[in-house]
Amino acid sequence: MSAEVTYKTHILIGVRANGVKAVIADWSHVPKQAEVLQEIQQAGNGYATFVLCTPTSIIPAEGNGGSGRRNLYGRGL
Repeated sequence: MSAEVTYKTHILIGVRANGVKAVIADWSHVPKQAEVLQEIQQAGNGYATFVLCTPTSIIPAEGNGGSGRRNLYGRGL
């Protein structure tokens, strides 16, 4: 997965029956349905659900012990 996350980023998550989630694929653009289906087919069995997500908030991580709680919701991130 690329380190850069923008509001155009799309992330495909596989969810197992026990609730465990795993990132299956990510795109820096809106993927075509065929791209998503291909990744789902390649992921194999074992997943109960697949979720295609986009970020609604992008919160930068603070380095080593810094509090990431400041300004959680705000424009300009």
